[in-house]
Amino acid sequence: MRIGFFSDRYLPFTDGIACSMEDARRELEDLGHEVYIFAPSPDRRYCEQAPRVTRFPAVKGICFDDYRFSVFYPPRTRRQVDKLELDLVHFHTPGQIGMFGAYYARRYDLPLVTTYHTDLYEYVTHYPGVLPGVVALSILAPYVTGGGSGERRISRSCVRPERSIDRWNQKVVERGMTLIHNSCDLVITPSVKMTAQLGGWNTTSRIATLPSGVDEIPSTAAGVAAARRELGIGEDEQVVLYVGRIGSEKNLSLLIDAFTHVARRGDRARLVLIGPGDEDDKFRAQAAATACADRITFTGRKNRADLGAYYSLADVFAFPSTCDTQALVVNEAAWAATPVVMVDRNISQIVEDGVSGLFADGTPEDFSEKISVLLDDPQRAVAMGRAGRERAAKLTARTQAAKLSRLYEETASRYAPTLETSGVEADVEVEVEEARAAA
Repeated sequence: MRIGFFSDRYLPFTDGIACSMEDARRELEDLGHEVYIFAPSPDRRYCEQAPRVTRFPAVKGICFDDYRFSVFYPPRTRRQVDKLELDLVHFHTPGQIGMFGAYYARRYDLPLVTTYHTDLYEYVTHYPGVLPGVVALSILAPYVTGGGSGERRISRSCVRPERSIDRWNQKVVERGMTLIHNSCDLVITPSVKMTAQLGGWNTTSRIATLPSGVDEIPSTAAGVAAARRELGIGEDEQVVLYVGRIGSEKNLSLLIDAFTHVARRGDRARLVLIGPGDEDDKFRAQAAATACADRITFTGRKNRADLGAYYSLADVFAFPSTCDTQALVVNEAAWAATPVVMVDRNISQIVEDGVSGLFADGTPEDFSEKISVLLDDPQRAVAMGRAGRERAAKLTARTQAAKLSRLYEETASRYAPTLETSGVEADVEVEVEEARAAA
C-alpha cells in the first residue's frame, strides 16, 4: 500500500509521536509498504534528505519552543500528493498538517486513519494558553472533514466560554476531537485508558487499541561507565531515573518531592532527569530548594540512540505522569531490565504491579516508598526488571507494525473490495473488539 503519514511532529524532534511514526515507517516499509511523510520543516535552512519526506514551511510555535506551526500549504505540495496516488491517509496530530491530511482524504475519498497520541483533555489544563488554537481547530473541524450542519452547530458551541478556563479548554477538546474522530474510518488509541476516554465522548468510528512498538536501545559496559563518569555518580550510588519532557504535565513536582523522602533514608540515592522542556528552570529551582539539591541532576536533551546507557545505569525508572497515553520511555526502560515505578495504571502493557514494576498513588510519601522498596531490595528489583524485559520483547516495533499493516488492509478493503489483503488476524481483531467493549 501507499500510505501517507501527516503530522505536525516528526524528526529531528524525538518526542513520542515522532519516534512512534519513524519506527512504524521503517517497519512498514520492511513489510513492503511505501510510506510518505508530510511534516513541518524544523527551520528555514533545513534540507530534507529522506526521499519520501515532504516538509511544509513552518515558523516557531507560540507556546512551545520546539513546536513548529505550518502557516500555509504551497499548491505544489498538493500536486505532489496527487502524484503519489495514496491508498490511505493516516494523520498523527490534529494540527495544521494533520488536518490537511484529513481534508485530502475526505476530498479524494481515501480511507482515513488517525492515532490519538496525546491526551489533549488533560494536557490543556497545564497549558491554558493553547485555547485559541484548540477553539480554531474545533470550529474548522467540520469544514475540513466535510461535516454537515449538525456538526457545524456543535463546533460553534465551543466558542461559548465557560467560567473555568480549564473546563472551557476541555469542552473544546472533547467536542472538537469527537467531530474529527467521527469523520475517520479508524481511530487508533495506544492504551485502554484512551480507548475508554474516546468511548466516553461518544466516538462512533471504529476504535482499535494498538500500543506503539518499541525496540531495545543498545548499550555497552563502556557506555554505561562513561555515563556514570559524565554524571559524577559513584559505583556505590543508586540511580533513580526519569526520561521525558521537563514540563508540568509530567507531574515532576511529585517526583522531586518524593525523592526528598528517598534521600532522607540514606545518602546513596541520586535522581537524574533527562529531557528538554520549556519549564526546565522551574523544576531546577524546585530541586535547588531541597535539602538534597546536590543529588538531583538535570541533563537536558539526549539523543535517543544514547539513552540505552542511562537506562542500564538506573536502578529504578520513575514515571510520575498521569497525562501520557502510553509512555514509550517506560518500554525503553523495561528493555534495559530496569524496574518501573509509575502512577498511571492504565497506559502500559509492560508494568504489572508487583511483577514487572510497582504502581504508586499520587502522593510523595507513597511514590517515595515504592522507589525505596526497590532500592532496598536489589534482588526483587532485578527480578522485576527481567519480567519487564520479557514483556517489552513482545511489543517490538516489527510486531506492532505488522498489526498496524493488517488494520490498514482491512480498512482499505472497505473502499476497494478487490484489493488483495491477507485479512486481519485474530490478535488485531481481538484488540478491536476489546476497544469497542472498553468504549
